[in-house]
Amino acid sequence: MTLPGTWLRTIVHLTPRQVLYQSLRRLRGPARRPAGVTREGLHGVAHALPPPSPEGTLLATGGLRLLGLPGYDPCVDGWEPDADPLYCYTLHYHGWLSLLPLTRARAQVEHWIEHHREGIGWEPYPTAMRVLHWLGWLGHNESHLDATARRVILGSLAAQLAHLRVHVEHHLGGNHVWTDLAALCSAGLSLAGDAAAPLTHLLPAFAEQVEAQLDPDGVHRERTPTYHCLLAEQLAGVVALNPSRVNAPASARLEAALERMLAALPAFTHPDGDVALWNDSQLNAPVTPQRLAARLGRPLPGGPADAPHAGLFRRQFGPWTLLWNAGGVGLAHQPGHIHADGLAFELSLLGERIIVDAGVGTYNPGFARDYARSTRAHNTVTVGEGDPDQHELWASHRVGGRARTTDLSHGPDLLEARIHGYRAPAAHHRRLRWDGERLTCDDSVEPHAPATARLYVPETCAMLLRDNVWHGRSAGGKRFRIITPSGTPWSCCPAHGWVAMNHSVPRRCIAAPVPPGGLRLELIADT
Repeated sequence: MTLPGTWLRTIVHLTPRQVLYQSLRRLRGPARRPAGVTREGLHGVAHALPPPSPEGTLLATGGLRLLGLPGYDPCVDGWEPDADPLYCYTLHYHGWLSLLPLTRARAQVEHWIEHHREGIGWEPYPTAMRVLHWLGWLGHNESHLDATARRVILGSLAAQLAHLRVHVEHHLGGNHVWTDLAALCSAGLSLAGDAAAPLTHLLPAFAEQVEAQLDPDGVHRERTPTYHCLLAEQLAGVVALNPSRVNAPASARLEAALERMLAALPAFTHPDGDVALWNDSQLNAPVTPQRLAARLGRPLPGGPADAPHAGLFRRQFGPWTLLWNAGGVGLAHQPGHIHADGLAFELSLLGERIIVDAGVGTYNPGFARDYARSTRAHNTVTVGEGDPDQHELWASHRVGGRARTTDLSHGPDLLEARIHGYRAPAAHHRRLRWDGERLTCDDSVEPHAPATARLYVPETCAMLLRDNVWHGRSAGGKRFRIITPSGTPWSCCPAHGWVAMNHSVPRRCIAAPVPPGGLRLELIADT
């Protein structure tokens, strides 16, 4: 049972608009029943939207695999699977459409139009994602469709846009509103007809949302790199449709925002071209930093990178690549993808990930979701009896009381900050330094209180403690040492980890208490 104080500490961060729309949604329920399933007003594609990155794997049997789960064929098994909401949403994105031959793609689109006339697929977010994928597919295939197919598909698309237009997800805000408006603006710029033209009037509202959701350093304020990349691709799609032909000021704002988002990519990117697993991020998502940069013809720089407003940093320390997360909630009214991972870091050694985050494997409430969000699942320090979390985490996407990050300092060879956990008895201070040969991590708790430092390596990484030194050997043969203070009572045990939804990759945890004088670890690469 959620206590009233937790509710209050959560609600106090909502905007007045959110409160109003949350109340309306509770009265009316989710927007699953459109006013109509077909409408007039669209004549065809005037400007082709670059197809969004595909999502899903096609199977030789004719079905598809989504989110790592067994194959499913919606034209045989139906559009209302007995599955969790994220799977149902993803099914209705039609993210695999561009991978299909034309005849199969058309058949699936027409099957959805005929057989899903109301239901979860009409909720705003899957509608917006589906609109983007349909637009990308139509832009390259409309000329191959006969008049009947064009009329049916465009009629459905017009109805979806009308439904989305009156159900923009202001009750949630954040990335959902961004995606809703990106879909509406993309349709207005891409399609021809009386139903499309008014949608371009939303370009200033989209620009306003984009600017409000980005930190000054260009990182999306939900601080989840996977979402940052997805949203940047959506923004790039709108920019590619040349909005300056209808609204030059809004277009200039969107172009500037896209440049900032692309410039921020290195701050959370490993040498392998994929994201650090901060918050609800995952590996090999449809849009990764490397794929996004390549899609837009941009370089993806290596070396140091700073996003100080977001608290995300990257350093190249000899053979080590350090990714550091100073913590913080970011978008205060929408912290649903935030984990309690302040001052955590990840490390790659010569391009191979060595110190790894928990990632996320599910959005369903329960142990796996609670653990992935918890402070004890990350490469940081828990402060207090019973390993309390830095934030007051509850449900699957809720945050009540929040930790505070202070005293942030960053330089070429130094990263440092202090985090005060919600109701923690003391603050955790971490200093990361590079002296040209070794990476030193100094942790202290001020004033002293029970605290535990944890580091996580992949299960495939062998770890041996000998004479106060951890000797590690990665699956790729990289060798390293972690020198620890004499007499430190270390433990080593299996730990959960994920690299994507429903994709568990176990880890190994080494843990030790932080003594009154602090705990110093020295990491040395033996290469």
